[in-house]
Amino acid sequence: MILSKKIHDKYVKWVWAYLLLFIFEGALRKWIAPGLSTPLLMARTPIVIYMFFIAYRHNWIDNPYAKGLMVLSIICFFTALLFGHHNLFIAAFGWHNYFLHFPFIVIAAKILNREDVIKMGKWILYISVPMTLLIIEQFYSPQTAWVNVGVGGEGSSGFGGAMGYYRPSGTFAFTSGYTAFESLVCAFLIFFFMENSNLPKPLKIKKLYLYAIAFCYILCLPYSMSRSMVFNTVIIFAFVLLCSTRNMKSLKKIIIASIALSVVAYVVLKSGYLGDSMAAISERFDQADQVEGGLEGTFWDRYIGGFFNSLLMNVPVFGYGLGIGTNVGAKFINGDMFTIFNAESGFGMTIGETGLFLGLFFIYFRFAWAINIFKNGLRQRNNTLAVCLLPIMCLTLATGGIGAVPMMGYLVCVCFLGSAALKHY
Repeated sequence: MILSKKIHDKYVKWVWAYLLLFIFEGALRKWIAPGLSTPLLMARTPIVIYMFFIAYRHNWIDNPYAKGLMVLSIICFFTALLFGHHNLFIAAFGWHNYFLHFPFIVIAAKILNREDVIKMGKWILYISVPMTLLIIEQFYSPQTAWVNVGVGGEGSSGFGGAMGYYRPSGTFAFTSGYTAFESLVCAFLIFFFMENSNLPKPLKIKKLYLYAIAFCYILCLPYSMSRSMVFNTVIIFAFVLLCSTRNMKSLKKIIIASIALSVVAYVVLKSGYLGDSMAAISERFDQADQVEGGLEGTFWDRYIGGFFNSLLMNVPVFGYGLGIGTNVGAKFINGDMFTIFNAESGFGMTIGETGLFLGLFFIYFRFAWAINIFKNGLRQRNNTLAVCLLPIMCLTLATGGIGAVPMMGYLVCVCFLGSAALKHY
């Protein structure tokens, strides 16, 4: 369904607001309004509530998987109150993730058109340049410096890294949010390198700017000290390359983009700007190899192994209650995502909160939704915009954790951007 220009123009600003709050919500909570850190956890909630009622009036929520998650969230809201933690606020927060944020993917995707997605990608790339400067400053600054202050103006936002350096968080509350943001940067960077010359002038990025953005992205890979960021980069590039092999025009574009990015990478390596970051990320990988067995171990533990491990969790029939695995919910019991069970994994959080039986239904709807999108994407291999977003969208929708507020925001953003890119115009 293609919306009229009047309706599109009326509501697209709210999708922009959601995206910008995902990127800058942490900055508000850390630096601009630390005293309002707790209420700002719900900064995007008024948007999804308002748009939910608009969508209900226009019958926009026609996705069976989103509807399934909504129904399950209502059931688990009551099981949490009756058999779980018995806390109304925790249950309401857990319920609102599934009942409001997941359907917002469908709502936003209906509102956005292809031009909107490209514009958003363009601004994400522009924002990534000062973001890179910020994370380099965070990398070298002590954890007591203002750039590394934690949410609420307390503690620090850095996370354990290597060689005495901490993983930076950028404008986000946690390092996971920054890593997720850079996945979007990677997807749109590859898209613009492949399609920039074919775009209308208002959507193009000047070549000099595009190469500067690529320079910053490659520079931030070691400074992030994030294996997930390296993993996502490999996944996105490999998937785009694989999809391009069946079309000579697309294959030519990805080869040219690969050569250009390789030249940029060489310049970065010779620039002297990497400092201690290469040694730090190498140490970080060595430490992780000893624990998880490298990138293949990371993939197994976080995805395949994570699913099977969650099936063996010792939890009550109806779990510990919807919302208890989120950072917000855990605060009500003066804990964190690891207080009762390991909620860092999307699977672990789902089973821990809702129990094995209902939890498997949640996992089913998310997987079925992701598989449906993936199949649709494979039928559009010539749609470069969709192909660049498809791997991270499907992986995140199926397996991504939503316990931390930034990760819930990332899941929604990457999914509505990717879904809108797949629409037939």
